[in-house]
Amino acid sequence: MLSRPIILKFAAAVFMAGQMLGWITYARAGEAPGSPAPSPPPPPNSLPMVQRGLREFDRFLDHHPLLEDQLRLNPALTTDRSFLEKAPELRDFVRANPIVAEGLRVYPRYFLNRALLREADAPLSFTELAPFRDLFQRLPKLEQELTRNPELVRDSKFLESHAELQECFIQHPALGRVFAPRRHR
Repeated sequence: MLSRPIILKFAAAVFMAGQMLGWITYARAGEAPGSPAPSPPPPPNSLPMVQRGLREFDRFLDHHPLLEDQLRLNPALTTDRSFLEKAPELRDFVRANPIVAEGLRVYPRYFLNRALLREADAPLSFTELAPFRDLFQRLPKLEQELTRNPELVRDSKFLESHAELQECFIQHPALGRVFAPRRHR
């Protein structure tokens, strides 16, 4: 009969081997052009899969802030072949995660929302930014300005010149608190 410590060690070894196999599979999914074609993407209307893919993309972008800034200014770069050749990590990630392209179509303000979340004083989710969706649909120029410079959401002079944004913060006090203007030093 095996003792309990040996069984625990065996279980830990099996668990670690499973994790390593997962990482190997993930790494092979983004191999060079000579490798076999990746499996077809999941059905385009599979919202949970799209959201899962974008969470993976979040983790990728957390480690590539300069790349994220470029993509925020021009999201079409995620499908631009010449850009992807210059950014092999992004190219490999997009190849390994084809659902991300669908996610960016479903959530066209994905990069702006990520930038706004970084500006917040407290943790927020993408869904808590929903009040901005209607505001940006009514005011595409405001969306463009914040896309170019997300830090403006906390700038008191910018807020003074955008009454609609101020009104949004009044109607949604939780957003107003997390995006309160920073005091200039």
